[in-house]
Amino acid sequence: MDAREETLSILNKIWVKLQDLPNANPVELGAFFVILSFILVFILMAVLTCVTCCCCCCRKTRRSII
Repeated sequence: MDAREETLSILNKIWVKLQDLPNANPVELGAFFVILSFILVFILMAVLTCVTCCCCCCRKTRRSII
């Protein structure tokens, strides 16, 4: 199986799990929200890191020109 098929298979499994979420028990709902919050925090930290890095680089460039 190549990488594309494997990725589609994983996404299909995730989609099936998400469709069953309204009927899930409280433990599964809790696990879902913990994983979701971890992913969101990771994305937020990555974006903040990129923004901070870009702002610092721009400031250094402006100071060296002036």
